[in-house]
Amino acid sequence: MPTHDPNQRGPHPVGVIETRIPSPDDPLDRDRVLPTAIWYPARPGVRERDDAAHPLGLPHRATTNLSPLLDEPLPLVVFSHGNSGLRQQSTFLMTHLASHGFVVAAPDHVGNTFDEMMALETDDERREVHLRARTQRPVDVGRVITALIDEGTESSRRPAIDPARIGALGHSFGGWTALKIPARESRVRSVCCLAPASEPFVGRRAFDEGELPLSPEVAALVLAAADDVLVDRSQSIDPLFARLGDHARLEWMDDADHYHFCDGAELLHKVHENTPRPNLPRSPRPIASLRREGDAHAWLNERVTDFFLTSLATRVAGVVAA
Repeated sequence: MPTHDPNQRGPHPVGVIETRIPSPDDPLDRDRVLPTAIWYPARPGVRERDDAAHPLGLPHRATTNLSPLLDEPLPLVVFSHGNSGLRQQSTFLMTHLASHGFVVAAPDHVGNTFDEMMALETDDERREVHLRARTQRPVDVGRVITALIDEGTESSRRPAIDPARIGALGHSFGGWTALKIPARESRVRSVCCLAPASEPFVGRRAFDEGELPLSPEVAALVLAAADDVLVDRSQSIDPLFARLGDHARLEWMDDADHYHFCDGAELLHKVHENTPRPNLPRSPRPIASLRREGDAHAWLNERVTDFFLTSLATRVAGVVAA
């Protein structure tokens, strides 16, 4: 029987739908609605158009409203974007996971997205948004899980989810968000964090009692960039990893910085180089001296896909996992 090779694009064409998920139990805003992208595997052999839009005008290897969907319950990975990010922040990874049989859902953390943060004019406004995001982000992820599993499908356009195979994935502030989820949502079996932020960014009470260490029943992988100056090794990654539990794994991507986890990494890094920031441990390396974007994305695709294939499923979308 064929097996998945996580280094390569998977066997499934990838579709994407856009939906809006109400969050009526949000403690700060009962009218909160989360724009959410859902990537999913379609049946092999379906013709792909790769016509999905991208907010930065970048390639997005998914077809809008692709059908027919697979008719079996599938594992779900919920992605949490970084501070000032957006739901389409890392489509290279979302589509790669979907091609291997996963449904991947990514909400906008409303109030903490790129356009909204850019519109803020004062430090006080940014501080207020940051404090609200600390409360709302984990609620957002839990709400998406509940909407996709417990509330059924709104139509044949939304794939069926296997509630026994749920994972959380996040970058930066989203990595912190993902680590908060297992204590709130017992169905989450695995967590993958990409350059996760912790106390230096989130604040001294980044984690509540009982959230860390993670349960040994929750698989955990941290992928970090060796040249990241925003989420620094000594100040952020190493102290956080030490609290996750003995079963967690940590792997470093050499010659990479914070934005190698995103679409348009080279563009974002150049903006990063030219944006003065106080209190950084060192200056960012020039992009020309760092790993190429395509190489970084291939490195991440392989490791994240292999992790979720191993931790969430012995069988994904009709193919035995490698």
